[in-house]
Amino acid sequence: MADKKTDGAVNMPGKGIWENNFDPRIRSIPSYLPGEKGSNFGLMRGYMVTAFPKSSKAKTSRFYMLNFLYNPSQVHVSHSTDAANQIMPPYTRSDLDEGVPLVAAGGALEFELLFDRTYEMSDPTKFNTIEGTYGVMADIHVLYNLVGINTSQEAQATDGEDKPTSGNVIGIMQMSPVWIRFGQARHSFKDKLPNLSRMEYFGYVNSTDITYTHFTQRMMPSRCAVGVRVTLMSSYGWV
Repeated sequence: MADKKTDGAVNMPGKGIWENNFDPRIRSIPSYLPGEKGSNFGLMRGYMVTAFPKSSKAKTSRFYMLNFLYNPSQVHVSHSTDAANQIMPPYTRSDLDEGVPLVAAGGALEFELLFDRTYEMSDPTKFNTIEGTYGVMADIHVLYNLVGINTSQEAQATDGEDKPTSGNVIGIMQMSPVWIRFGQARHSFKDKLPNLSRMEYFGYVNSTDITYTHFTQRMMPSRCAVGVRVTLMSSYGWV
């Protein structure tokens, strides 16, 4: 999978953590792959990652990435045609037209994720970390950055202040293109199957449902379920 990186990259909103990582104790789920060298392989996990870096500056050119703790047990994909919203195929476009179409491609993707921060929130050595303090809100924070709900806002300087102040506010979801990748085959065979057939999808998250299921005595969520629905887009010009 190749992400398109240009000098004119779109600035993604929000600040803070940009990638969620998990305690090694909950990640050490062995899996046996018969016929391959060795007998204990780690579980390959999927992820969602923004197609644009959050900043065009070299030092802050990072992509928001939401790693999956558990891969979804079901992935629903649908495709349809829409006569009122069709993308011109490349062979019908002028060679001078270098634009990348960012419109829906008549497809949808749905899946559910589970996050668990029990280890971090019950380990005294993790209490001073974001995950140990806020639990699965650390994962939701990355999701909010990924879909644009976290928005960085700058307020004008008031009397007695030398410079304006800035901080995160809760905004609305944005149509931010993302890649969704569920797994990795034993061999690439990139010349045989397109991205779609390798369970790699390109689109934007159009809705998400978050259900917090377990809490600490401080009402910090330690577990949650996240439903994700994605509108698929043409990846022409991005791969």
